[in-house]
Amino acid sequence: MNTFRRNSVTVLRNFSRKRQSGLSLVELMIALALSATLILGIFTIYMDTSQTTRVGESLARVQESGRIGLEIMSKEIRLAGYQGCSDTYTVPIRVIANNPPASLTPETRMYDVGLRGWQVTAATQTTWDAGSDFEDVGIIEDEALPGSDVLMVQRARQLSAEIEPGSTSTKVNITDPDGLFGSGARFRSGSLLMIADCENVDIFRLSEDPTGTPVELKHAGSTNTNGQLSVVYAADEDAALYSLESTVFFVADTGRVDGQGNSISALYRATNNFPNSATPSFQREELVEGVEAMKIQYGIRTSANNNTINYVDASAVGANDWRDVVVVRVGLLVSASGSALGQNDTQTYQLPGTVFVASSPGTGEQLHAADRRLRKTFVSTIDIRNRRCGEFKQLGATGQWEWESADENGGDGDPCN
Repeated sequence: MNTFRRNSVTVLRNFSRKRQSGLSLVELMIALALSATLILGIFTIYMDTSQTTRVGESLARVQESGRIGLEIMSKEIRLAGYQGCSDTYTVPIRVIANNPPASLTPETRMYDVGLRGWQVTAATQTTWDAGSDFEDVGIIEDEALPGSDVLMVQRARQLSAEIEPGSTSTKVNITDPDGLFGSGARFRSGSLLMIADCENVDIFRLSEDPTGTPVELKHAGSTNTNGQLSVVYAADEDAALYSLESTVFFVADTGRVDGQGNSISALYRATNNFPNSATPSFQREELVEGVEAMKIQYGIRTSANNNTINYVDASAVGANDWRDVVVVRVGLLVSASGSALGQNDTQTYQLPGTVFVASSPGTGEQLHAADRRLRKTFVSTIDIRNRRCGEFKQLGATGQWEWESADENGGDGDPCN
């Protein structure tokens, strides 16, 4: 029995020694190599996943920004020159308001002033907007980035107010269901308004805060050159009240930087407040972050016979040729903040009339930053709904306007048909 116990203790001691023995150097090196390979694989998968996630998030932000920017601009461009049911070509606007914007002469037509464009360069940074409605307005003139374009759209927006019986040439009676008129309201003394039916258009300023039931809109000589509207606008389905909107789109630096110190620019919109003053007033708002440049070309119909359209930059559109612009091609170069790419962006980007390169720009080319931001271009061609083609002539003392080549087109008045 004692012999059996001694043998058992010996076996246990030997087994314990074997279990407690260390790894050999070769085994340790193999174990470390396998562990390093496993850790490196996990780290590589993590880095690749993180990179893919960053690229995906950046691409999603860029696509969202590009779509939103073009959608906002498209809505305005399509309505450029809109003045209700009246024809923008044949019905001039009678402006009696004091201190109207520079683009509105006493007898203007919306097809002349509904659309304007400019190109901003480093050499013309303080002079490019000469003669515009916003000349010397610092938030536009000084902030618009050189190498990008500026677009102004002017149009009317119908208001919810309805014209009521009892209106005269010196006052307009309305119902105001949304509370737009009155002291402290959106439209009060000094506000600019447009009233129109299908044959007449007047732009005037309120001479006092609207009051009463129905609400009375007065336009005396204190805020107008003439206290009389061109006609008495009757309470029927044709006559309506409008606000006048003048909107400027441009690209500017936000003053912010991303995590890598890159400057962030954005697409901005500035809206004219039409003050009763010789000094214009614009309210600026940031629309879309990440827009580095906006380039625009204007489609001018050059032949009524075959509907040929020639696309040119703003600098090639003459002062009297803006009326012939029937389509607008807008391009945005959009980037996402942060370094989403694994290396610097050296790609080439095509916008209307311009190519953006990462280095050594040539003729017709501009420089984009050679950083690691993800970029994408967005281009849209937009028809202007209120534009036709051809030239008009005025018939002597009658003051009537007609298509210059109407007699050659079956009497329908439109040489493009």
